[in-house]
Amino acid sequence: MHHTIALSILIPVFRRDCRPLLEELQAQAKKLSVGYEIILGDDCSGEPFTSVYATYQQEGLCRVFTPHQNMGAGRLRNALAQEAQGDQLLILDSDTMPASANFLARYLQQASADEAVCGGFIYPPTLDNPLRQRYGERVESKPAVERAKAPHAGFVSMAFMIPRTTMLATGFPPNMGMGYEDLLFGEHLRLAGVALRHFDNPVEHHNCDTPAEFLSTTRRYIDNLHRHQEELGSLVRLARAYRKLHNWHLADVAAALWPPLRPLLERQLTSAHPSLRLFNLYKLLYLASISSPRKG
Repeated sequence: MHHTIALSILIPVFRRDCRPLLEELQAQAKKLSVGYEIILGDDCSGEPFTSVYATYQQEGLCRVFTPHQNMGAGRLRNALAQEAQGDQLLILDSDTMPASANFLARYLQQASADEAVCGGFIYPPTLDNPLRQRYGERVESKPAVERAKAPHAGFVSMAFMIPRTTMLATGFPPNMGMGYEDLLFGEHLRLAGVALRHFDNPVEHHNCDTPAEFLSTTRRYIDNLHRHQEELGSLVRLARAYRKLHNWHLADVAAALWPPLRPLLERQLTSAHPSLRLFNLYKLLYLASISSPRKG
């Protein structure tokens, strides 16, 4: 039995059954030569999930940490880092699954006292959401050699390892909300001089959103981008594209196009063969519609 905890695996969760993830992590962690802990951060999910998570804890799958109020994923990651005892933190989203049987061992081999490490993510081929699948595979999921070209801009919080001291010193932006907080955290690491190393050791992202739910989430993220454009404007390609429209005096035209084009675009994007170019147009027109001073 290892009494000293070297590795803390931290998983923020909100209303999701993540038993398969916990069981896989436990199976792999027991083979490690270091002490470990798994902490599930329940972001005030309520029943029936509170009881489900309590069962996980009783079975020894994890320890459950529940804040007094809903915090959102970023702030909850910060709180879990405070709660953790390990020198190294492996922070995973609750809708992920290690893609290999030596996932934890490979992350530990990469552990560094002064660097953050990202193993990347992939999408399972059976995702029942054509838009999510296509966008994930062609835009989001990149091999390490690609992510390393702009290491901090390529940061994704779905799965990463970071020294606890670094996480406590940097942390996720506390008032950011959901949407583009990964980019801002990566930028904070860059400004703090913390190297971000990429390697290939992915999790699978098992996203269960329907196409319509994915579009709704996308709009919610863009709402957050609009609220935090001062911090995010130069980091986000979409914001830079909107700024060009504005400079060309076309922002109001784009905003006016949103109401008539939205149903047409949504019909195409929720079809079996969604277009990523039209998805980009959808996002740009929506940002224009909420940014325009003439919005009604």
